[in-house]
Amino acid sequence: MKALIRILCCVAVIAVSGCYGSHSSSPTNPATNLALLYVVGQGSNAVQGFHVQASGELLSTAVASFATNPRPVAMALHPSANFLYVANLNSNTVSGYNVDHTSGFLTPVGQALAPNPTGPSPIAVGVDPAGRFLFVLNQGDETILAYSIDPVHGTLTQTGSVFNTGLTNPQSMLVSPTAPFLYVVSTPAGSPSTISVFSIASNGTLAAGGTFTGPTNSTIAGITTDPKGQFMYAADSANDDVISLSIAASGALSEVAGSPFAAGTQPVAVAVNGTGTFVYVSNAGSNNVSAFKSSAGVLSEIAGSPFSTQGSGTVVATQPGFLIVDATNTFLYVSNVASRTIAAFGINNADGSLVPVSTSPFGQLVAPSWMVTTK
Repeated sequence: MKALIRILCCVAVIAVSGCYGSHSSSPTNPATNLALLYVVGQGSNAVQGFHVQASGELLSTAVASFATNPRPVAMALHPSANFLYVANLNSNTVSGYNVDHTSGFLTPVGQALAPNPTGPSPIAVGVDPAGRFLFVLNQGDETILAYSIDPVHGTLTQTGSVFNTGLTNPQSMLVSPTAPFLYVVSTPAGSPSTISVFSIASNGTLAAGGTFTGPTNSTIAGITTDPKGQFMYAADSANDDVISLSIAASGALSEVAGSPFAAGTQPVAVAVNGTGTFVYVSNAGSNNVSAFKSSAGVLSEIAGSPFSTQGSGTVVATQPGFLIVDATNTFLYVSNVASRTIAAFGINNADGSLVPVSTSPFGQLVAPSWMVTTK
C-alpha cells in the first residue's frame, strides 16, 4: 500500500462520476502538517485519517483506513489526545485506539468492547474532562454506560454503572469540556426536544439534574459548548435557528437574551472556534454554513454569511452535517453527507468570516458523519 493518498478536489467530477482520490508516493512533510483529522461515516467500517496541510488541504495518513467494528457513527478524543474512541452502532461495541501524533497511525488499545448486551445501538461517546471515564449513550434501551480508562494504555473497564436515562428517543450526548456534567438531547414523538443535565460523580456514576425544554415543535439536532464551558449552542432543525444557552455552575441551562437566532434551512450541527468567539452552524437544507460572532452567548451574523459548502462550478446538493474547527484554530471542516465530500474553509481570525480552500470540497469514500481533530 502506498504511503499516502492525495484527495482529489475536482468537485464537478465527484458530482458526476464519484471521483474520490489518487495515490501519491511522496511522503508528507512534517513541517506542513498542522494537525490530524479523523473521519467516520456510512460506507466503511473504518476510521479515515488525514493530515491537515498549511493550505487547508487534506492528505491521508500513512495508512489511510483503520478498521472498526460495524458501523462507526461517533468518536471521542481523550483529553490527553492520546486515545480515540469510536461508537459502533450495528455491532453494539466501542473501539479504542492509541494515536501516533506524527504519523497519525491508530493502533487498537485492545479488542472492541461491548457497551452493554442489553443496551443496543450506541450512538454517542464522550470522555469526562479529567480523562477518567468514557460514557456511551445507547439509543436502543436509553441507557448510558461508564467505562474507566487506563491512563497509560487507554484500555477500558466497565465500571458496572448502567444509568437508565428515563428519556424517550435520545439523539445525542455531550460531555462538558471543563466540568463534571453530561448532556443528553432527546426528542419524543410529538413533543419538543429537551436537553437533560446529568452530574458525574468521582466514581463515574451519574445523577439526573435539570432539563431544558426547547420551543414548540423544536428538533434539536446537534449541540456543542464553547471551550470554557460557559455557553451551549443547539441547532434546531425544525425552526431553522440556533438556541443559545448559558451554563450555570450547577450545569443548569438557561436561554440567553435574544435567543434563538436565525440560521439557514434545517441547521443540524454547531462548532465553536478555540477562543469561543465564532460559532458556525451547518444547514443541511440550504447546503451552507451560517457564521456568527458570539458576545456572551449573543449571536450576530458575520458579513458574508452563509457560506456555501458546494464549491465552485457545482449545483449538487451537499447536505452538510457535522462540522469542526481544526486543532490549530485555522480551518473549518464540514462533512457533506449527500455528496460524500468534506468542505474546507480558512477562518479569518479578525472577523470570523470563511474563505473556501481553493481545492475544496474533498471527495470521500464514506458519507461523513463525525470528525475529530488533534495536533
